[in-house]
Amino acid sequence: MEDGGYVGVSQPTDKKAIAELKGVSKRFGDVLAASDLNLSIGEGEFLSFLGPSGCGKTTALRMLAGFEAPTEGDVLLDGEVVNALDAHHRPVNMVFQQYALFPHMTVAQNIGYGLRQRRPRLPKTQIAEKVSKALDVVQLGGFEDRRTWEMSGGQQQRVALARAIINEPKLLLLDEPMAALDRKLRKEMQIELQDLQRQLGITFVLVTHDQEEALSMSDRICIMREGRIVQIGSPQELYDRPNSRYVADFVGTSNFFDGTVSDLSGELATVELDNGMSMQGTPGGDLTRGQDVSISVRPEQMKLHHQGDGIPVELHNRIFLGEHTEYLVNHETLGDFLVLSPRQSELAEGAFDVGDKATVSWEASAALILDRN
Repeated sequence: MEDGGYVGVSQPTDKKAIAELKGVSKRFGDVLAASDLNLSIGEGEFLSFLGPSGCGKTTALRMLAGFEAPTEGDVLLDGEVVNALDAHHRPVNMVFQQYALFPHMTVAQNIGYGLRQRRPRLPKTQIAEKVSKALDVVQLGGFEDRRTWEMSGGQQQRVALARAIINEPKLLLLDEPMAALDRKLRKEMQIELQDLQRQLGITFVLVTHDQEEALSMSDRICIMREGRIVQIGSPQELYDRPNSRYVADFVGTSNFFDGTVSDLSGELATVELDNGMSMQGTPGGDLTRGQDVSISVRPEQMKLHHQGDGIPVELHNRIFLGEHTEYLVNHETLGDFLVLSPRQSELAEGAFDVGDKATVSWEASAALILDRN
């Protein structure tokens, strides 16, 4: 497969590699948690590991941090193999999901904790100066004497970030740091994290199962499944050119129509659907006649009409979401699928109601034919 990477292969980056995984696997007894990971993370990059629970993304992060040693392969930082190097000796810091702040310490003491462990010891005045600068970076100036348990979840996260960046790590690892925040605060913190990453120039590696979080923040996303890397690319590449049904289903929302390839002549391929219909689409990789595939069509690529060309459908559900309206429609053969209608399009076309008869159309180029696995 091309355009986006595949199992065991790293998507190249034009930046200097600050961290690398080379043929890395990790076993916990009989469980293979990570398998043949090959990845190059560029200097100053914001990369996310994205996948469901148990896919190996946190294991990969912990091997970069030094909390786990690979069973096979090498972990490199700045070109040096660090398999045997303890976590506290690596130029890496980590922000945990629960932040791991010390409740008996003030904010300043929490942030300066790592500096106080350095040998030889830094002067207290130098530590205080660095703590003050770190607080300014995360917009918590004046909170030095607060206790962490007196602060909101968003403020605690900023304290954890300040504690991580004060040591000026080459690599900052983030293990689902926004999972405990409410939706509005999570959005705000996503923007702040991006601004902070650009300001500091530190390489960020985020682990998340939240596709929206990964899409909105990352330079590149590493999609994982059952311990393997299945595709690496920019958010737009993964959304527009997924290399399998799994990736298309995990990144964004899509409608799927299953079938087998019947014709490969020309730029478009023809698929005989399992329900007996034929449908044309654009190959999303190398295909063979008779191959089991899924046709993926994004809901926003579909157009809803009161009448005209298209397949006849009946509207079963309508959800108004402000900038667009989501419709669940039903076709007698294709079954139920989703259509997103932009607000501007609806104003021009006229409103639709549940129970209405309508037609749905889409361009063949919007139908991506993908490996079904």
